[in-house]
Amino acid sequence: MHVIDQKKLGTQHYFKEDFSKNGKRPWFGDMSTHLENDFSFAVVGDRCGITTPGIFEKGLQVVKGLNPDFVLSVGDFIEGYWDQEEAAHGEWDYIDQLIKEVDIPFYLTVGNHDYGNDTMVKVWRERKGFEYYAFRLNDYLFLVLNTEENPLGMPESFVKSFRDITNQVVENPAKARGYIEEFFGQMTEGASEEDIEKGNLPHISDEQLQFFAEVLHENNDVKHTFVFMHKPAWKTKDPKFSQFENMLESRMYTMFAGHLHQLEVTKKNNRNYIQMGRTGACWHGDSVGSIDHILFVTVKNGEVGFQVIELDDGVSDLEKYEVNQ
Repeated sequence: MHVIDQKKLGTQHYFKEDFSKNGKRPWFGDMSTHLENDFSFAVVGDRCGITTPGIFEKGLQVVKGLNPDFVLSVGDFIEGYWDQEEAAHGEWDYIDQLIKEVDIPFYLTVGNHDYGNDTMVKVWRERKGFEYYAFRLNDYLFLVLNTEENPLGMPESFVKSFRDITNQVVENPAKARGYIEEFFGQMTEGASEEDIEKGNLPHISDEQLQFFAEVLHENNDVKHTFVFMHKPAWKTKDPKFSQFENMLESRMYTMFAGHLHQLEVTKKNNRNYIQMGRTGACWHGDSVGSIDHILFVTVKNGEVGFQVIELDDGVSDLEKYEVNQ
């Protein structure tokens, strides 16, 4: 395991040593040198798949106005699933420039759209270096997982339909929901519940589990652990995720994910499992959590607080989005 010890920056970053070959990192900027145990961060939801133009950009402006100490994402910033590297780089050029303009330290989590086939993996690694890592800020630990290992890609016919619908939404955002409902109907026609569930399963390797086991062992004195991933693995019966969850059993922690585009909060053993809604991604249903938003998280005197910043309706409490187990 490779550790960048940045005591002068208030942080330590952890990643596998063989990940550091090209010097690229899946984050932007450096932490303030003055951060202590009271701090704030923002969490940004999915921008894709099928982004609604302008919403993500609005979300970043809200983040900039809130001026948190740093930002984290839950993945899916680009439409992806490209077989042409140039197209994938073009999408990332746009997103990376937006993030740089926010001018706040910004940590990325990889999503299935960012990493959905061999071409997307190659482009991610050229630009971001690696997919899973951790960092420690004083008495707080942050783990960023990759739930998309060994991506299988998508059939060519599906990718074509996906490109068509993304173009329709860009050309006529007012009709986006109708386009998307039709697309979802085509996508699920003839698919079994097992097929749909399979598409939402996380893929986490033994190697990745071992990495996080080492990080947790070296940081067993922290006050709270924040875990970020793309797919909400706690909604599955994935054995690898169960192993990971067992590693955290004695800790206070909070989990964050995205992927399903609806804000839901599940309470397990007095811990929050937060499935983010969207920050520009498409409609996925009519639940109370079907919103475009960002999440503002504060840590003060050892207490973790949350505010849901709805991009259309202002500020609300996290409890509004709790669901029954």
